Amino acid sequence: MVPVELRAAVRSRLERLVAGELPEHLVWVRNYGTSGAALVPQPDLIWEHPGSDTVPTDDGGWHVVVPLFTETESPSDLSAEIVIDATGTATVYDVHVL
Repeated sequence: MVPVELRAAVRSRLERLVAGELPEHLVWVRNYGTSGAALVPQPDLIWEHPGSDTVPTDDGGWHVVVPLFTETESPSDLSAEIVIDATGTATVYDVHVL
């Protein structure tokens, strides 16, 4: 489960990812399956999905993993790793297949 206080920061990064604004993190998405995948706006279901995980870091931040939903899979085997620093700034760390 993703704590409520982290969701806005995670959501903002996911919106940029879905919009294609983070192309360096879309390699696995483009190569997913036989013809790639198309991400969709991520539903609120991700916050409490069994594939979501949050781990506090020693520096006061968080490491968050959420499954990614696509046009054909809800969710897919793709996941996003997002790092949130102690100030609350979120950064997409990686997108990959589970």
